[in-house]
Formats: sequence, structure tokens, C-alpha cells
Amino acid sequence: MSILKQHHISSSPTLKRCKSFTFDVNQQAESLVQWEQRYNQHSSGTFNGYLDELKLDGIHFFEEFTNRTLLQQCSINEDNLWLGFSLQQQRPKINNQEILAGQIMTRPSGVEFELLTPSDFSIYGLVINKESLSKEMVGPDIELWQNQSTNMQVSAPNHYVTYELAKIINLVLNTNNSTIGNSEILDQNNLSRLTKLSPLITSKVADLLSRTEYDYTDPKVTHLTTNLTIQKVVADITNYVKETSSYPLTISELCKITGVGRRTLQYCFEHGFGISPIQYIRDCRLNEIRRILLNSEDKDIIIADLALDFGFYHIATFNSQYKHLFGETPSQTIKRSSGYHSVPMIKDITKG
Repeated sequence: MSILKQHHISSSPTLKRCKSFTFDVNQQAESLVQWEQRYNQHSSGTFNGYLDELKLDGIHFFEEFTNRTLLQQCSINEDNLWLGFSLQQQRPKINNQEILAGQIMTRPSGVEFELLTPSDFSIYGLVINKESLSKEMVGPDIELWQNQSTNMQVSAPNHYVTYELAKIINLVLNTNNSTIGNSEILDQNNLSRLTKLSPLITSKVADLLSRTEYDYTDPKVTHLTTNLTIQKVVADITNYVKETSSYPLTISELCKITGVGRRTLQYCFEHGFGISPIQYIRDCRLNEIRRILLNSEDKDIIIADLALDFGFYHIATFNSQYKHLFGETPSQTIKRSSGYHSVPMIKDITKG
């Protein structure tokens, strides 16, 4: 038996891409690095599987498929956190606990666990370096994802979080045959774009993880009894924009600017602006892109590249959000930009 590895690409020391096809259960167990694990096959027939993975800075993204029922004995090495979930109807079990749809399994390094996976099963996984994660977390979020990580077992069901995490993993793995979306911007011929997007992807993962519930409540949210904290957070954001003439691209940046955790930030934006911080950041970026399209003298501007520069890595989603906000597509904005400054301003002047 042998392992067949395809399209191994490394454009930088922090970017590693590999897909391994295996035809033996033991080789499948060995294909994941930074793990101590052993697989036992418990359904009859020839085994085959694959591991599709990419390492991007402090996060290891992967999708694993196995065609036979397996009992996996696992332990992750080094100072990392493992998160696993599946979008399939058949459900796995961790330490004999059945995992419901929308739940995320979490284990820190050095903690052994058993994972029972059914036949023809695909699982998504993230292995996150704690130091990398701490850079994206602020305040109580750090306590949740570092100091209390040994207590985490299984999250409460959250279909939005697992769906969005799967979209990100499929994006970085360039899974064009995915049932949940096509990676139109990133491909194997242009992985430099993926490196450029690394901070935005890491921040998006951190934001999604902060939405998961592990029987933990942000005390700052619970004890917000006045409008003073809300006003301070809003003022911090406004002052930052005025001083830098730019908008932060990620939730992590907003947290660092304001010095509050993600839950507190969510609370403040909903009560201060009436929208979520995600929507606020997105709308600001879309408005900036629109200004560039209207004022650019380059009529051959590549919309996908511009979207990527502002952190929109799903071009179809970007086009949809742009049209929803402005009532026209980016291409339509470009077409009429030539007459943008020549449109007469009509003033109604009433002489007294």
C-alpha cells in the first residue's frame, strides 16, 4: 500500500498545501502531522480515504474523508486547539457522545479522545495555534479560548458558524466541487492571493469561534447598565477613522481599537448603530470600493482584484452585497463613472 500525494504547493514558509490519497487505514492515520493517533477499521471492505490540507500561518485547515467506519484514538501535539465538525447527515461520536448537527468538537493539545466516524464520512477540521489565536482575541475572548480551553468539549449547535467555517475551509482548499460554493478568486495558480488574505481569514475564523457557546458569558456584556460604554466604543471607532482616514477590515482590529471583546463589541454596535459590527465593516468597505470605481481613471480596473484588496474573497457574494447596498452592480458603476463628475447639480434657489 502507498500514499499518493498531489499538488503540493508552497509559495512561502507559512503556506503549505497538500492532498494525500490513502488506501490503508494506518496510512490514513499517519497522514495528519502534529497528531498522535491510531485508526481501527470497523466495517468490512477495502479502505480508501483522503486528506486535503493547507497550513496558513497559525492555522491548519483540512478536510478528511474515509469510506469505512473507524474508531480513532487521537491526541494533538504542541500548543494547539483542534476543532472538528461535519455537515453530513450521519453523525460522529466523540468519547461515545453523539455530535449533533451544528456542534463543534474541541480538544486542546495533550488531551486524548476517541472519535467514532461512520462509513463514507467527511469531516472538516481546524488546528489553531494558541499564540496565533490570542493575537485575534481581546479581553474575555482570550480567557475563553486560552485559559479555559482545557474545559471545552462540544459547543452548542450553531449551524451558521459551522456553515461559514466550512465555506472558509473550502475556500482555502480550493474545493471547486463543493456543494456549498465555488472558490472563484483563489486557485492553485495564484496562491499569493491566499497569503495576502491570511490576516482576514484568521480574523474571520476568530470571529466565528467567538460566536460559539461553551456555557460562557462575557461579563462586560452582562453588566452593561449604562450608555457610557457604548458611547466610548462608538467614539473610539469614529476617532480611529478620522485619524487614519481608513476603516478597519476585521473584527479583531475593532476589538483592539476599542479594547473590548467580540461580544461586547456586538452589543455596542447593535445599540449604538443599530447594526452588527460585521455589517458596519462590510458597508464601509463597499462604500470605499464604490468611491474608487467612480473616481478611477482606469476603466479596465479588475473588480475581482479590487474586491480582494478590501477583503472580499467570494466574488459572487461581493457582487450580490454591492448590488443590494447600491442598487447596481460594480460593472454598472464603472460604466457610468465617466459621466459622474459631469452630472449637473440642480440647486433650487429662492430669492426673497
